[in-house]
Amino acid sequence: MCALVMLSQAASGQKLSEKIFRLKAQSEVLLELTASAPGTSWAESGSEAAVASLFVDDRYNQDIILFAGSQSFTYKVMLGQTAPGEHALRIDFNRKQSARTASSIRIRYVKLSFIEPGNAEYQALSLAPVLYARPNTIGRFSDIPLVMWYETERDGALTKIRYSVIFTNEDGGTETSALMARWGRTTDIEWVYEVKVDGRGKVVAATFQSVGHGTREFQGKEENGHPALIVASDNNNVSDHGESEMRFALRPIPFDLSHNSREEIMDRHPWIYRLMAAELIREGKISEASTGGNQIADPRRYLYFEAESEQHGSAISFAVKLRGDQTWYTSDLGISRYRIDRSGYFRTTVRLPAGTRLSQIERVEARCDAADNPQRSRKNGTPTTSDCKLEAVNKVFMLDESYRPTASLPIHIKPRDLRFGEAIVTYAH
Repeated sequence: MCALVMLSQAASGQKLSEKIFRLKAQSEVLLELTASAPGTSWAESGSEAAVASLFVDDRYNQDIILFAGSQSFTYKVMLGQTAPGEHALRIDFNRKQSARTASSIRIRYVKLSFIEPGNAEYQALSLAPVLYARPNTIGRFSDIPLVMWYETERDGALTKIRYSVIFTNEDGGTETSALMARWGRTTDIEWVYEVKVDGRGKVVAATFQSVGHGTREFQGKEENGHPALIVASDNNNVSDHGESEMRFALRPIPFDLSHNSREEIMDRHPWIYRLMAAELIREGKISEASTGGNQIADPRRYLYFEAESEQHGSAISFAVKLRGDQTWYTSDLGISRYRIDRSGYFRTTVRLPAGTRLSQIERVEARCDAADNPQRSRKNGTPTTSDCKLEAVNKVFMLDESYRPTASLPIHIKPRDLRFGEAIVTYAH
């Protein structure tokens, strides 16, 4: 299917496509919409994106922000639990919510699929939340949800399913340079909803991540059979009460993060890095002269680390030396709070000079410092007991010209214990 609809500036919406479908049994209905919006760009103010609105049986279902611009891209969403019978899906151009210069949407393909009870995917899909946009992001093309995934694990006799979301950025909270140092990206990643179900599939507990990174019992309503949440803070925590003009229902994907950081999902969906960079450009957060704060260099100038460590009153960081350059480039930028003081898998980055290639890296070190005061080696005359256990370095990579992760440096280390103030070589060439 291919449709190109040109709209006048005065038009507030117009039908792009309509599709009739029939269900034999109640099902979760999934949509894959392959579309583009010529002339739009996430990096340009006023031209960010066009918006498609979905209606099922003439009732508003959700919006899809076509963030990929003129590039054809497949957007995957849920339409919700739908009763047996005949139904109509309508896709409109949402003139009101689209960028000022957006004037067309080209639909390449519309694919519907139906997941019935008994299907292996059904339980996780049927329990996934829908998200209302944070009101102060509407019209600003900021902090939009890109990917939802879920992790499943046993909790005694129960099964726990946790849903998390990658947002384009966060308008509040951690400053941009600290995001790169402490998290290895400027996107925002938050868990939003968690359920526990018994052996019969009955939900026995449901919680969400509330404002202030708290955990609260879900007491909200369901829409299209799904729990409804609204993004309620500038760092993308949620509430179970409230609505806004726009609603999103991303199709959640299963993911096992038992041996990786959450950022691995970005590596598997590298278009997220490109969109991350585009939003940074639009918001004026990229500066080659930046030394910290809310500005960083081009994301392609950074070396990205994924590692695992166990911290005991300590914080870990990495340093990089290039061939023919006596400077040590560090992930913490010399700022103690930029070091990694949490245990488990993590990401961090080291900013390198423009034009640096992986082949120019001569040496990489991991450094262990005390978490509270990196200058302290003794307290009241007694040596500190702070230490780091570096379990693994999974990969070290850069982004290519298209913002896709490159192949990793060949780093293979055995678990090592580092005392406070100690550094070990993790790569030498």
